[in-house]
Amino acid sequence: MFDHKKSCPVCDAKSGCFKILSPLELEVADVRRVELNYRKGENIAKMGSFVTHILYLQKGLVKVYMEMEGENDMILNIVSGGNMIGLPNLFSNAPLQYSVAAIEDAVICAIDKKVIEDLVKTNGEFAQRIVESINNCTLYHYKRLITASQKQLNGRMADALLHLSDDVYHNLEFPMQLSRKELAELAGMSMMSAVRVIKDLEQNKVASEQNGRFIIEDREKLEQLSKYG
Repeated sequence: MFDHKKSCPVCDAKSGCFKILSPLELEVADVRRVELNYRKGENIAKMGSFVTHILYLQKGLVKVYMEMEGENDMILNIVSGGNMIGLPNLFSNAPLQYSVAAIEDAVICAIDKKVIEDLVKTNGEFAQRIVESINNCTLYHYKRLITASQKQLNGRMADALLHLSDDVYHNLEFPMQLSRKELAELAGMSMMSAVRVIKDLEQNKVASEQNGRFIIEDREKLEQLSKYG
């Protein structure tokens, strides 16, 4: 669905880097963007497609993932409202290296990539914010690489749950909106292994799931699993 709603200059949901722009800069961005509504489960972007827009997630929850051969994909990140998607594709003609899909109903602003590139060239403070966002993304994926290559199943699941708690929901208790398959893909394991690890966490009173909500009961133990698992 396409729905161009509140304009950038008066929008109170714009990203941090856009809040520092002048009214004129915001007007330029506004005429080169469209607001899109996605329902839970809908595809937002497809791996291998040309990148023409940078996506800003106003609200909702999406998964960024690589489509793999076979039944399982590899979830790279879970992104919540207030974050931009696609910044590493700035100043590049490479096709998109991942897909994006809505985990819950989402509202996205698709902003012409050329507008972002021009702002980076002309506004130093905006460019700094963009570089900071790309750096954070890079560091996160370095950590994911260490998790996948060095940690056992318990450590991988601990990292996935801490990511959801710290970076997505900012709470020790949160709704488990990921299916077991998606949680397994985020943790880098089979669904059977994920079910088994979660059962172990529950038996050891590290974490539990009640009425669709996940509760981290012993964060210290979970952090130890993340560190040594």
